Amino acid sequence: MSFLDKPQPLWWRKALFQIHLWVGLFAGLYAIVIGISGSILVFKQELAALTYPHLMRAPNPDRPERADLFTVMVRARTAYPDFRLSGGYLPGVGSDNVLVYMQGDGGRELFVMADPSDGHLLGALDIESSWLHWVSDLHIHLLLGLPGYVVNAIGAGLLLLLSLTGLVLWWPGIRRWPQALIVDFRRSWRRINFDLHSAAGFYTLAFVVMWSISGINFVFPQQVAAVVNVFSSVEGGREPEIHIKAQRRSADLSAVLGQAVRNFPAGRLAGVYLGEDANHPITVFLSRGRRNDFTRMDYVYFHPESGRQLAVWHSGVNPTLGSTFVFWLSPLHFGVNWGQGIKTLWALLGLSLPALAVTGALMYWNRYLGRRWKRLRSAAAKSEAPVA
Repeated sequence: MSFLDKPQPLWWRKALFQIHLWVGLFAGLYAIVIGISGSILVFKQELAALTYPHLMRAPNPDRPERADLFTVMVRARTAYPDFRLSGGYLPGVGSDNVLVYMQGDGGRELFVMADPSDGHLLGALDIESSWLHWVSDLHIHLLLGLPGYVVNAIGAGLLLLLSLTGLVLWWPGIRRWPQALIVDFRRSWRRINFDLHSAAGFYTLAFVVMWSISGINFVFPQQVAAVVNVFSSVEGGREPEIHIKAQRRSADLSAVLGQAVRNFPAGRLAGVYLGEDANHPITVFLSRGRRNDFTRMDYVYFHPESGRQLAVWHSGVNPTLGSTFVFWLSPLHFGVNWGQGIKTLWALLGLSLPALAVTGALMYWNRYLGRRWKRLRSAAAKSEAPVA
């Protein structure tokens, strides 16, 4: 008897089944939450436009884009003096308008929007007041703050374990494996539920593994890179770490933006991020394709005090297999760079996580809890029956 022919009686497969069962029950709620929230966030920009059309949609879409990013950022700083500038992005990156990202005391965050045709301010959105911010916080931090970030990585690890054990458990034997790829809706609902769990788990396996590894990578990028680096260099696949010692952030932002555009004329200005403080570089984004496609973006780094160029990273230019692997973890996780068709597919695939959790829980009910419940009800009925 071998695993290829008849795997069900093997002791180690039974052990993997117990691991799969109890990890699945433990992580089921996590899979439901992360799957539904992730599917919503695939359409975050579209949902934001529906929720805040006066801020996210261009008021004069037929007019040419003439707004100057630096000028808009200065206007935003003047209009909202209690907030400090953190970044600015031209149309296509986050909305149809010019977007200025600002931060205030107590972690407050503000999106200030401007008309791309002339640069006049349209208003501001307090990010914490947005329901999409709540969904994003749920997906990223599980509403637990920074500790939730680590909990999320642990949950991603459990999903990876479920995927790998599930693949082994899915294999029914060399003669029966074609049947495990389909759902026979002529059978009983219990069998249909089993087939749905089995077939959905197989067809979505590669995506769940990808989401699991990328979820771990978001929290522990150094550790993931170290593992990949054993097999192939990750050099070039990750944004470089630039360490700076500066007294203050005093560089002329207008000059920095102009220098970036002159030094890389093939790129198109997409935005700028000013960094968390003076110990982080100013990053100018120059797109080699669409402005919202960060897989084809040049990151040009400048000293926050002197304004001199420090480095450049050509996002998407990966010289090795390892660099390609670590680079694509993030874009593939989100699935927002390749049009509405891929976004719809990603959203539907994300819903496979709650589907697998629910069908798995129903299987446990059918095999154990449901029968135990019937026995308990039967015993209770007998104890309440009158004695002749």
